[in-house]
Amino acid sequence: MKKWCKAVLFLLPLLLMVTAVNWYVDSYAYLRITYDEIGGHMIEEEQNVVGLEESGYNDRSLLLACLNRQGDAKEVVVIGSSRVFTFEHTMFDTDSFYNAGLSEATIYDLWAVTGILARNGHLPETMIIGVDAFLFNTAHDNDRWLELEEYARYMDEAAGREADGQETAGESSRRLKNTGKHHDKWLSLDYFRYNITCLPEGKRFAVSYTKDWETELYTKHYDGSVSYQKALRDVQPEEVIALTEEAMETHVVYRMTDYQEIDAGSMALLTDLIDYLQRQNVEVILYLPPYSPMLYDYIESEEAFQITFEVEERMKNLAIEKGIALYGSYNPEGSGLEMTDLYDLYHVKTEKTPDTYFPVVLP
Repeated sequence: MKKWCKAVLFLLPLLLMVTAVNWYVDSYAYLRITYDEIGGHMIEEEQNVVGLEESGYNDRSLLLACLNRQGDAKEVVVIGSSRVFTFEHTMFDTDSFYNAGLSEATIYDLWAVTGILARNGHLPETMIIGVDAFLFNTAHDNDRWLELEEYARYMDEAAGREADGQETAGESSRRLKNTGKHHDKWLSLDYFRYNITCLPEGKRFAVSYTKDWETELYTKHYDGSVSYQKALRDVQPEEVIALTEEAMETHVVYRMTDYQEIDAGSMALLTDLIDYLQRQNVEVILYLPPYSPMLYDYIESEEAFQITFEVEERMKNLAIEKGIALYGSYNPEGSGLEMTDLYDLYHVKTEKTPDTYFPVVLP
């Protein structure tokens, strides 16, 4: 009995330290605050969130939590990469809007996000799909979409793409991603080991809520859109030009290197996505986000990036074939985009975004 008491007295302080560190740092928002709680503030209380970027948040977990909180379908939903982040409800003259863009999005992310909406019975009246040229370059695909894999599998079945041996949507739904509390993390030593490394730098998951649309920091809006931190909003054109020159010197355009041909599987997935949405009576609009004038001129001059124009031509033909509208262009000329209209190499300032949203092909 004494041995047991000694063991308990020895272990208790250690267990308390593990739980205290895991709760205080909570680097993945498992214990002290969860994505479900953040989603509640955004969707139900229409509050904007500050501190997410500084906390190293998981935008796929937050998106899932927000979409699961929505009580009904929206009139307009935007999906795509971070290049659609600044699309907000005021651009579309409706409060029934949600921006479901994701950082480093691949075609599989777009498929999975649609799966969330479909499974919840919340497909919108209109879906705007941001189509970056890199969506069809498998050389730079990432596996972040696997965080939403269950919903991609749901879409496979819903759209009739289920492969032999693949789990059914019903099987997958029993393992849906948990965006609430993870009680197993209280005493997790792996979680503790990671959290303890964050302490010397003062890093921990911490957010605050505001009704302000813009703040000093990166701000995630209740409609899913983003306003960037003041440092980016106040960036000078000379800084953007310097970044562009650096990209040109190193011959790097984001996710466009090692890109010899349009991946047929990725293109087929986009086509199937459009077909599925149309069968569900969803109006589909494609959007091509423009490059800056300086970067576009460089892309135009380099043989390695000529596939950009092939993708745009394919999108024009696809829009005509499916009878859907296509807006925007990788070419900034038609939108009047200038170097002063950018946060960085690839992201257009909010106030310029409506002007870049212009028709190229209409059904």
